Amino acid sequence: MIEPIPDVSYIVVGSQDRLSKIKSYQIEDGTECILCPFPSLSELPSILDSKIAALDSKVISLIPVGAFPRKIARSQLLHFARSDYQFWGWYHFGNKFKGALQSVGKINTLLNKVPQIEQGIFFSKSLYFSVGGIGDISVNPFAELAKRFYLRLDPQNPLPSLTIRGKSILN
Repeated sequence: MIEPIPDVSYIVVGSQDRLSKIKSYQIEDGTECILCPFPSLSELPSILDSKIAALDSKVISLIPVGAFPRKIARSQLLHFARSDYQFWGWYHFGNKFKGALQSVGKINTLLNKVPQIEQGIFFSKSLYFSVGGIGDISVNPFAELAKRFYLRLDPQNPLPSLTIRGKSILN
């Protein structure tokens, strides 16, 4: 029996230690969830490029460890994937983390239109490779990728926020 090719792949990105502590995610038909451990931030671009190249799905969603998209966001991504258009975007900030750092992140996203790591990012696979992949990693791993995407097309409206499943999604 032939397994159907998934339309959406959720790549949960984090350190090996953090990924070993998460429980499996329940996902719908037509999607898959892949864990992507990285030893250091400098190795993340090559690891992601090889992981994404090996996938058969049309849409990729990079999610920080300790978070996952809500059901409504997952269904919207599945719908987008079946449209065969190139697109990209990010998830809204959630309400779990409040304080100065989240406020700065919200302002940065609003002004610079660059998603923060704790928001996650989604995109069509063909768009990712048409812009040359993730590029250089800085403080915000999505900054260079978002700049490259903006050169091609404007983002989708943000999807509903991620569900936070851990105390800290970055440590």
